[in-house]
Amino acid sequence: MMQNLKGHFYLLCKWLLFGFLLAEIILILKIIVVNFSNALIQNEEWLWFIGALYLVIIRNILHSKEVWKKIYIILKSKRWDLLLIFSFGAGSIILIDGLGIGYFNRWISAMSSKSIIILILLPIVFFMALMIRKLQVVTTKNINIDSFFISDKEGQHKDDDAFGFQDISKRFAERVYDQGSPESLVFGIDAPWGTGKSTFVNLCKEYWHNNYNDKMLVYTFDPLKYENSDKILEKFVEGLLKLIKNHFFAPELESLFEKYVKLMNDSKLTFSIFGMRFGMPFDNTSIDKTFEKLELVLRNMDKKIVVVVDDLDRLNFSSIKEVLFTIKKSFSLPNISYVLCYDTENITAFEQQKLDTEKIIEFLEKFINIKISLYLDQTLLLNYFTENKDKSVYRNLLSDPVLVSKAVEGLKDIFSSNEFYMYIPFIGDARKLKRLVNTIILLEVEKLDLSISDFDKHDLIHLLLIYINYPNIFRKIYNTEAQGKRGFFSVLNNYDDDYPKNNKNDSHNEDVYKNSKKYNAFLETLTQTQQFLLNKVFNAEQRLKKQQNLSQEQLTSYACFNGSKWSPSGRNLEQYLNLIIKISPPVLTEQYKYYADKKNEILNIKNISYIFNLEDFSFSSGEENHKQLWRVIINSSHGEFSPNKAMEVIHYALDSLPRYSILEIGEINVGLRHDLPLYIAKLLDKVGWIDESGNRFNNTDENVIQIAYWIFGENKHEHNGILDNLAKDERGILGLYDMLLFRLYCCADRGGDMYNLSRALSKHDGRENPTSGNVKDIVLGEMREISQYVFRLFNEKYISRGINIFEEILGLTAENVSGESLDYIKSQFSSEALSIKLFSLKSTMLSFMIYQLGSTTYRSGIPCGYYDFEGEKDGNGINRAMNEYLFDICFNPAINEINYNYFLYYLCINYQTTYEFVTKYVPHINEFTKVLNMERIGAYWEEHGENIKGVQFILKDKLMQSYSKINYETYLEEAYKLLDKLVSSNNSQENETRP
Repeated sequence: MMQNLKGHFYLLCKWLLFGFLLAEIILILKIIVVNFSNALIQNEEWLWFIGALYLVIIRNILHSKEVWKKIYIILKSKRWDLLLIFSFGAGSIILIDGLGIGYFNRWISAMSSKSIIILILLPIVFFMALMIRKLQVVTTKNINIDSFFISDKEGQHKDDDAFGFQDISKRFAERVYDQGSPESLVFGIDAPWGTGKSTFVNLCKEYWHNNYNDKMLVYTFDPLKYENSDKILEKFVEGLLKLIKNHFFAPELESLFEKYVKLMNDSKLTFSIFGMRFGMPFDNTSIDKTFEKLELVLRNMDKKIVVVVDDLDRLNFSSIKEVLFTIKKSFSLPNISYVLCYDTENITAFEQQKLDTEKIIEFLEKFINIKISLYLDQTLLLNYFTENKDKSVYRNLLSDPVLVSKAVEGLKDIFSSNEFYMYIPFIGDARKLKRLVNTIILLEVEKLDLSISDFDKHDLIHLLLIYINYPNIFRKIYNTEAQGKRGFFSVLNNYDDDYPKNNKNDSHNEDVYKNSKKYNAFLETLTQTQQFLLNKVFNAEQRLKKQQNLSQEQLTSYACFNGSKWSPSGRNLEQYLNLIIKISPPVLTEQYKYYADKKNEILNIKNISYIFNLEDFSFSSGEENHKQLWRVIINSSHGEFSPNKAMEVIHYALDSLPRYSILEIGEINVGLRHDLPLYIAKLLDKVGWIDESGNRFNNTDENVIQIAYWIFGENKHEHNGILDNLAKDERGILGLYDMLLFRLYCCADRGGDMYNLSRALSKHDGRENPTSGNVKDIVLGEMREISQYVFRLFNEKYISRGINIFEEILGLTAENVSGESLDYIKSQFSSEALSIKLFSLKSTMLSFMIYQLGSTTYRSGIPCGYYDFEGEKDGNGINRAMNEYLFDICFNPAINEINYNYFLYYLCINYQTTYEFVTKYVPHINEFTKVLNMERIGAYWEEHGENIKGVQFILKDKLMQSYSKINYETYLEEAYKLLDKLVSSNNSQENETRP
């Protein structure tokens, strides 16, 4: 009782002193005002003006400091005892006319009028300066620049509730309010990090504000802010007091709290709270009595206080225990309840603690009266982050929200899979998903349109999860698979040296992908969750599902592929790594999906010429883009081509041949003009016919023979046949080259699996040519008519007109053979290198064309020379005609002496190679007689041999530049000896046969 009276006496003294001071100030102000009035007695208007200013200043100060609210709180407390003592103090000073007022009055009276005015104006100047600065801050234009990234800020209002917490937060808020009961309770919110505990608490705060604003006070205390502070307890009390003082008049409370804390701090025995050590007093009676006073004061409060302690589980375990002990034992005061936010599972994970989850739960239950657990709805979580992105992403002018959605499409598959529980450590809460989306934006993946790139959404998401959660493993992937390396994580095929063989009988012909032994050994060093993520990308059996015939899309997009022993291109995994590590997306025109989309546009929407004339298909960078698109087109299913579209594509291919180069282009072995005749043949086989229903299902002989009609220009293709188109007069000798290439690709043992085209050619002439069985028999019948047709065209355009094929080909320029790629080719090669390549091409073309027209040798394709002009006797009539053409026109010195050079040139480009330590090039009669008749060679050499030996071989230097490994002087000397020997042998045989 005496202790209570003593404390109350101190409080009364404070208020008595407050009354003294306030009355003294009022009397001093009165003296200043009177003297100021006397100084401005001649300027009354200024007196009123300055008085009005002071009223404004006083009103502003009272309003900003919420003085009226504090007065209301004081009056509402009905502390008449304090009002009485305060009134007595103030009245006493006024009755005695103040303490020292006389001295102050004399000092003011002694001041000049100007000094008094300055004294009066000084507060006004200070006030105006402060107001100008405040106005400046308010009116300064704030430039709100939206962040590129999704903020990790918790939701503040019910409109921010993306996870369905609204209803459960209302129920919890009501339980905490507990009908306004003064009972001190401790509530727990148990949920993993990122689940939305802070958002949940904010929803509760909003509910309390809307429904119990005049009955509740909420104090949020974050112990992490003061974890290393020496005054953490004082900070807690300071904040709590500030909150109480703003809503409740209890002047004893501050002194009581200060005394309570001081008693604990001054103790000799210590304990820890929030990681801070505090003393335990010997005089337990003092602490108990102070605690009783606190209880008495707080019980009289008309508001309930809720203290929210967030992130409790981020403290070390010993600090957590002390926080709980302190709340339960030291601050279990009336009208104060606690809401603690923590994650039980995270508390159990402290590195130096060996407590299991059950022990932790049992410990927490001793201090926490009521607990609620939060669970995220999987569907709401997916919906929020894959379809309803944070508004900051949509406001980001540098990102495309549509592409962001595409970049995280793989999440949908993960959320709907039966293995979702395995992904919870990576994407199981809001914070983890925000981190994933922010990483995507950081790496500019949002600018990558997965619909036209070769990145697989499944692999991209899993590699990002590895990158975010296991940087050491991702670094291992980069170090073993980037910059040309492969085979550690990426799968191997049976041609790789490190391919793991199960037994001695493992077949090298079986195209099965496997993981390396190094990968399997590395897996054993990892945890289960780490293994799970890696296997989702790299495990051969799991990712490829034991497929042997993988689609082109899979081969060009799966991250488990990273090139092969024979094909260093197609480094899918390295493209993923470059995207993530170097923020370097691949070139769009290097993506298979880009060409697949362009193919779809051609076959469904746009004219083919429109696509091939786009900027992406400019010849300024060569022909590779064209080649890629043509490959995709010819590999498409026949069902994608309508009859009209098939005709459009094939005719465009025919018309486009002159646009492309035969000459070597950069890294491409040959220009597209060399391959396009093959593509035309494949298109004819696939879509050059239709069945009775207008489709291509019933490939009978009667239906597929339409291909032959198109090749020979019959029926609806009259005057527009493939062969006639290829050999148009305006295309010159290059048209003949195109036609011979097309003819060769039609051959059943050269063009690949083109069964429909082969049958069409076999059945077209009406004879009983075989379409199955021995390949040689099939080829002989199939190629007869087309070979005869091709030679007739050659005879008509060249032989009958006496045109020398050597002159035609050797007269070709770089402009003739380069098409629209001329400028690009010139940029790739020097003039000298281009000249060498051009001459080498001419030599190859001559050798190829003469062989295809005149040879009788059947070897991987059958030449025209095997057949007669017409009929089916196959007596090599075309070969004899070619010999007449070559010897009578091309090699005939009577027409032009340079024809000797053409004969020598022909000998030089038809050589035999032998392997004697190093490759040796030698003349051999068998190489010459593949086309030339033995007797005709002998007769020609006997007549012209001596003259030829004396001819200056003008093409020798160019040959030596093109084929530097051959010494043509030695070569020709050996060739002369060979031909001399042939003439001598022929003469000997003639002498032996004479009677």
